Amino acid sequence: MEHDEVHDRSSFIRYLASLRTELNDPLASADWENVDLPAFLEAMQAWATDCKEPANSNSWRHAADLLTAAITYE
Repeated sequence: MEHDEVHDRSSFIRYLASLRTELNDPLASADWENVDLPAFLEAMQAWATDCKEPANSNSWRHAADLLTAAITYE
């Protein structure tokens, strides 16, 4: 599932499940820069700091965008 498919609580939950599956798959997670929790949270904080406005007006989609950014944000 892609982050741009998130629009409500249930799709956000499905997105979280897809992230977990991707992270546990060595081939899929090869594109992840921040695979450990400290690096992921640091990237999430950096993106939230740098992003001056919500990425999306839908709060569920904004949360999905935040998680997506933390995968590779440096």
